[in-house]
Amino acid sequence: MKMRLLGLGLGLAISTAGVVAVPTMAYADSTCYTGCSGPSGGVTTQVEPAPVSAPVEPVAAPASGGLPFTGADIEGMAAIGAGALVLGGVMMRRGRRHGQATA
Repeated sequence: MKMRLLGLGLGLAISTAGVVAVPTMAYADSTCYTGCSGPSGGVTTQVEPAPVSAPVEPVAAPASGGLPFTGADIEGMAAIGAGALVLGGVMMRRGRRHGQATA
């Protein structure tokens, strides 16, 4: 029982540390956003901005009367996840029944 509790606590601590540590390492460099060259000898130099051209008018798309498609079709992934949950539950039940029968 103590080993099980220790394993649970260790797993919880590692997963929490992973969730907290990863975002702190992913911040952007705030010293230079645009117009800077890459690292060359540790010195960044200012680059001339590109000339600005006349604005281009967007072409209006024909109205389809519905919502635009903006993401992935996740019905299949949701069905696979639900199936995995059901299969896991069935396997847990069979394992418990088998363990009780042999004990």
